[in-house]
Amino acid sequence: MNAALTRKKSFNQMAIIFVLPALLIYLGLFIYPSVQAFYISLFDWNGFTSTMKFVGLSNFREILGDKTFWSVAVWNSLRITVLGGVFIVLLAFLLSGILTSPKLRGKKVFRALIFFPSVVNPIAISIFWNFIYNHNQGLLNGFLSLIGLKGLQQMWMDPSHLFYSILAALVWLNTGFYCVILLAALDRVPVTYIEAARLEGAGEFKIFFKIKLPLIIDVFSTALTLWAINSIKEFALLYSWGGGIDIPAQGATNMAVKMYVTAFGKRVTVFRMGYSTTMGIVMFLMVALFVGIIALAFRRRDRLEY
Repeated sequence: MNAALTRKKSFNQMAIIFVLPALLIYLGLFIYPSVQAFYISLFDWNGFTSTMKFVGLSNFREILGDKTFWSVAVWNSLRITVLGGVFIVLLAFLLSGILTSPKLRGKKVFRALIFFPSVVNPIAISIFWNFIYNHNQGLLNGFLSLIGLKGLQQMWMDPSHLFYSILAALVWLNTGFYCVILLAALDRVPVTYIEAARLEGAGEFKIFFKIKLPLIIDVFSTALTLWAINSIKEFALLYSWGGGIDIPAQGATNMAVKMYVTAFGKRVTVFRMGYSTTMGIVMFLMVALFVGIIALAFRRRDRLEY
């Protein structure tokens, strides 16, 4: 009995020794800055001097009355998360279903092609999609003209279409990443289950929803959580859409872009670090809300293990 307790104690000590360095790095690089953000939000500070004026909850009162922040930045972030998430999930499931077909050849090549946009720099992606949407020489309007659908040509970069044009680029950029996650999960599904279902006369549609999806539900919930986090903090593509020269248009402004512009400004300097940090706290709360909803939606008493 004493020997077992000694072994357990020595194992716990060894585990602490190995975990401690990573824990210290995590506390120093993630937890401490997060706690510091709550502290900074209580001050009026430009971020470059030691002078910090304590304003209490004034920044939070100001942000509650900031109509532009809520009607533009927050609204765009919500639409990116929800609408973008719906399209990405549908496309990822469709592509993963195709790529797991036993009759398909060259699966690795197709997987690499689908994943390729995820490794390209977002600035290059924004330049590429700006060329696609160009009214006079763009690929999209050129293709519509080629197939005799000139009536569908649009000014894809004007304010009424800008947000949805960027959303399409975001979906194209992220679908491959989440498709690969689902493919990795689907590859773990035992072939015997699928073969038994086919012998019972089940079709591919029924096999997917009755066998495959329940077995990968944990991976699916993790993918949704990753999208909720990444979509709310999406910055590079939207900020670089207009070339990063001027203040981004409303259709290209989400909470991350709004926070950056408020902190550093563009043509005219702003340097409102305290207020921009308050926006960051709102982003954190929104992430926590989405993650909580996803966790509750996928909470199950009985987990399928295999």
